Amino acid sequence: MWLAIDIGNTNVHIGVFEKDALQHAYSLKSGLPQPLQMNLAQILNPATFSKARAAVLSSVSPKVEASVIEYVQKYLLIKPKSIGKDIPIPIKILAEQPENIGIDRLVNALAAFERTKGWTIIVDAGTAITVDVINDKGAFMGGIIAPGIDISSKALHHFTALLPEIAVKKPKYILGKNTGEAINSGVYWGTIGMVNRLIEMLCDDLKCQPAIIATGGNADMLAEEIPHITDVVPYLTLDGIRIAYKTILTSNTQY
Repeated sequence: MWLAIDIGNTNVHIGVFEKDALQHAYSLKSGLPQPLQMNLAQILNPATFSKARAAVLSSVSPKVEASVIEYVQKYLLIKPKSIGKDIPIPIKILAEQPENIGIDRLVNALAAFERTKGWTIIVDAGTAITVDVINDKGAFMGGIIAPGIDISSKALHHFTALLPEIAVKKPKYILGKNTGEAINSGVYWGTIGMVNRLIEMLCDDLKCQPAIIATGGNADMLAEEIPHITDVVPYLTLDGIRIAYKTILTSNTQY
């Protein structure tokens, strides 16, 4: 048994693997260090996970990563390995400034290519929305980063004097009859329209019809409205962590 841990800006996803097989997956809010460790204790109970032999992290949040590492080391007696620091990502990067590319985007690309074996667009609908491209050799070509649903809603509230913060959901009508409905419609359909158009523009630019995979907390919402999306993979990042870790295990290294 080993653990794959995907640390995002909003959520932490934990995958429990037996060799290559994902047995269980858990999700919790990142939160502050102490509440986070309390939530980790409910999921990663030392009595249950005492046989875990490794923990491998993919993180885009250093503070949350430090809290997770502290818990795993203290209670599970495992020294976690971080993708990109302790474990290299086995993917060719054709984009510029590779050191600044989010680990989650590269790990997603790794997992997506194992599924498609061809040109692929990956839409990760989380705190931010990323739309990334991998070529038919599995190389990361680059991508697009835009505000996610929650960021857009919060920004309208925080950067204006009177607009309320709302929980975005699918509107009954395109035309909002009050301020809350207007914000909801704008954020929801604005996000759908943006992602749909970005996919179309990328397909035109690539001059091919790539596979299009969605992941992240709002992936189902996008897939429901955007017919270009061919597959929704909830735990794509966990699968990418698995591939990176497996590559190390089979390369006759100390891991």
